[in-house]
Amino acid sequence: MTKPTKRLNKRTPTTNRADGSSAGGGRNRSGAGQAKARKSIADNKYVRVAAIMFLPILFGVFGLIVFPPSFDLSTNNVTNPSNSTQKEPIIHGNMRKNDKIRRDKTKKDVEKTQSQTRKDKKSKERISETESFKPAILDSLRMQEIKVEGNIVTPVELTKNNPASPVKVYKIEGFLTDRECSGLMRVHQHYLTKTSSQNPIICFDSLSTLRRHIQDAGMKGVTVSYKDFTEGTACINSSFSERLGSSLTWSRSTSFYPTESKFSTVFEDRVFKATGLKQTNGGKFQVTSYPEGIGYKTHTDCTLGNQDKRDRFATILVYLQDVEEGGETKFPELGISVKPKRGQAIVWNNMNSNGECEPISVHEAAQVRKGHKYIIQRWYYYQSFAYLGRRAPEPALPARAPGQPRVSCDEYEHGSCRWYDEWNNDHLTEYRALQSGLS
Repeated sequence: MTKPTKRLNKRTPTTNRADGSSAGGGRNRSGAGQAKARKSIADNKYVRVAAIMFLPILFGVFGLIVFPPSFDLSTNNVTNPSNSTQKEPIIHGNMRKNDKIRRDKTKKDVEKTQSQTRKDKKSKERISETESFKPAILDSLRMQEIKVEGNIVTPVELTKNNPASPVKVYKIEGFLTDRECSGLMRVHQHYLTKTSSQNPIICFDSLSTLRRHIQDAGMKGVTVSYKDFTEGTACINSSFSERLGSSLTWSRSTSFYPTESKFSTVFEDRVFKATGLKQTNGGKFQVTSYPEGIGYKTHTDCTLGNQDKRDRFATILVYLQDVEEGGETKFPELGISVKPKRGQAIVWNNMNSNGECEPISVHEAAQVRKGHKYIIQRWYYYQSFAYLGRRAPEPALPARAPGQPRVSCDEYEHGSCRWYDEWNNDHLTEYRALQSGLS
């Protein structure tokens, strides 16, 4: 490789002028001028070096202004969005996951607060409505004939041979149409199928009733006490309920309330016109089915000795289909027995005009020996009260799965077990103590 040839600067002859400047286009200068030029060049070089060194700092400051870093105070981290490939620091797990957990928790807290606010508002509304509520008294039946889809329907008194009886029983044939009966049975069966996958929790009116049912079930060696009831209730737990439930039998009831069905308005209007039972004093509508071998023991619909006037003054019951054998509604003290007939209603008062429960109103649902019995019934109360006929919020106790049904077994000698698709307060110990104080 040949060495590069060193380039020589050729000087052009100059002629000094009288003023001390040089000729030749100003290229040649005096010694002082040349020193000054070299100093200027050196100064320019330092300026360029300083500028080059300062530019990154300038760009950095500009970047901080345009793209400020993100300060995460919860983790004391500074996340620079310009470095997208940098891995997230891990502090007690992935930070994004922790952030999501915190957001979910905050959302649940907000929802819980909103839910509690709604409950408090409803509670205040209930208190306000209760304070301003004026009860209505229902103390008599006023029976008269009506028309049902063009047909004249006439009540017939079954106690006419017992004029001194404070309890009157009436029969009304054709009170419901075939279409209405079929529709009610279809809806009832739909709800039974919907809840059939869950075993019910079983509740008892007393410890003695639980012991009698255990005895009937042949569960030898099983001893129970109040400790077997879940806290605050008269119900046994799910596992015990499943074990005992395989040996028990019961009827099944599903309920609906006014405004929850168009039929409720039709039914209560028809009842009022035929019996005088006022809508303001009516409770829920209850559809009940009895398979073969099932009935309900003798009982009264009102509570004997009860001083509370908010009790069931009258009952209307309508049969939704014929029953081949058994299933009669019997009044042993009155010598009355009514065989189920599709569309036929029976109506009676349980209390007298003074609002006292009449023991002579005792009745029973005889066991179905062949076929399947379906009825719809509604109770009317002597003295109405706030929220009568409205679906109440279900109590939190006992702990249970969503939609899990219950079975209530009433007093062993005067009741039976019945399956329900809803929960009320009857099984709560505090509620029972309050009720007993009113008796």
